[in-house]
Amino acid sequence: MDTLRNFALTALIAGLAASAASFGVFSAFSATTSNRGNSFEAGSVAIGDNDGDSAPLYAESNQKPGDPVQRCIEVSYTGTLDANVKLYTPSAIAHGSAFHLKVERGTQTTGEFPGCGDFTPTSEAYDGPLGAFPKTYADGIDGKSAAAAWAEDEVVVYRFTVTVADDPTPNAHTSTRSTGAHEFTWEARSV
Repeated sequence: MDTLRNFALTALIAGLAASAASFGVFSAFSATTSNRGNSFEAGSVAIGDNDGDSAPLYAESNQKPGDPVQRCIEVSYTGTLDANVKLYTPSAIAHGSAFHLKVERGTQTTGEFPGCGDFTPTSEAYDGPLGAFPKTYADGIDGKSAAAAWAEDEVVVYRFTVTVADDPTPNAHTSTRSTGAHEFTWEARSV
């Protein structure tokens, strides 16, 4: 019986000690401070043009040397982060050396895509064979002269002048030559 009594007394003492310990946890002092309203937001990189996402800049046929075709496109930057913009063509261009391309940067207040209205050139971006036009962002042509970064709501108008290259080689043009479908890409990357 003494063993049972000792066991019960030990259990009672252990229970009281546990109660006292837990009571001590709830009676501690505490204080807090807060820093409210935190948020973090990424900026944006957004670029667009006035071609309606479906109309080609040019789609001409039966052209001859000395007859230039001029078309204009307005490119606008609406991102919130300053960005470097490059112009390139990611697609292959058939017979690229048979065609000449000149690209100028400028401004325009009248005329709708692809018309050039009162286009005023401010700098030359490219003047050479269509087939030698850069194929990647890394090799691309600067969107603005001197590789200047674009800021939100900036606009640049580009005038593309395409001509058939003069080739006096006899019997070299007994059939038509085409560039095939190709595209031009303006890519913006945050600074």
